[in-house]
Amino acid sequence: MLKQSLTRSLLHTTVPPSPITRLPIQRTFRLPRRDYGILTLNPGRKSFTLLFNGDRLPSQVDVPQTVIVSSVDEVAHFLLLLGETCEIYISPEYRQVNPHVYAEVRTLSYPVSSKDASFDIETAAGLMKKLPLDFKNLIKSPLAVTLDDQIPGPIDKKYVHKKNDSNVLISEVLASGRMLYFNMFNETDELTFDHTSDHVQGMLLLEALRQTAIATAHIQGLSFDGGLALLNYNTNFFHYLESSAPIILRSYSAFTADETSEDKDASIYIQVMQWGKVCADATLKAFAFMSSQRYLHQRERVEKIATRNKLQFATKVSRILEAEPSL
Repeated sequence: MLKQSLTRSLLHTTVPPSPITRLPIQRTFRLPRRDYGILTLNPGRKSFTLLFNGDRLPSQVDVPQTVIVSSVDEVAHFLLLLGETCEIYISPEYRQVNPHVYAEVRTLSYPVSSKDASFDIETAAGLMKKLPLDFKNLIKSPLAVTLDDQIPGPIDKKYVHKKNDSNVLISEVLASGRMLYFNMFNETDELTFDHTSDHVQGMLLLEALRQTAIATAHIQGLSFDGGLALLNYNTNFFHYLESSAPIILRSYSAFTADETSEDKDASIYIQVMQWGKVCADATLKAFAFMSSQRYLHQRERVEKIATRNKLQFATKVSRILEAEPSL
């Protein structure tokens, strides 16, 4: 009996479980990268990388399209000009020394639309002179960049005020940021030269620049019923343009218009590029008439002034001729 009692007692005794040692769960957490907006941690992914003067890119990164900037204001202008084709890189070292610059850049953003506030033509020219050719976008576009590329078709003749397609000297357009890109053709029925040349004739280039300015104004809102009165045409030539290689025209204008716009000034800056370098540039300043009626009204005023000037000129000549025998 005693043995059976002890056996039952042992069977019903609850033995406390030994404590379990729980190891911390080891996991690898990949924290999402913070969205820096226009700032980048990996420069070179966009067409242009803006870098502050005095800063340096990571040593292991090759960024061929780097643009050196001197101020936050200049960065803001480039953002308006280039839109989302540009990025900004600020190294940790530069940020530590210039925290105010980093803080100001963080407040910047890409323009919401292409019609956001822009800047004058002189500012645009200064910015564009610092910009290399946008190879990253252009090589993926229909425009011709290399000898192996096929030049696209001409832009519709109404954009350049021509009656015949054979006289159109610029191609269909590519828009990138606030700039427009065209290829240039080097043949037209309007101009003939008495000698052959391996480079593009200056008169032909001047006509292509004029057509680019007109097309730019129409693309940015000038009605086809309207027109431009040229006020100033300033051109610089830097290098010869080869006739056998693609030519790229890059233009900018702060001019925008719609059906409610009043007549106003229209200025256009254009660069002529070949083999990645600027061979010529031009600034055209004009007055834009939003309709043919307004243009004709202005022509009537100009004709009246011209008629008065002709009469004054004729009167002066007559007086000189009448007085000549007595001299």
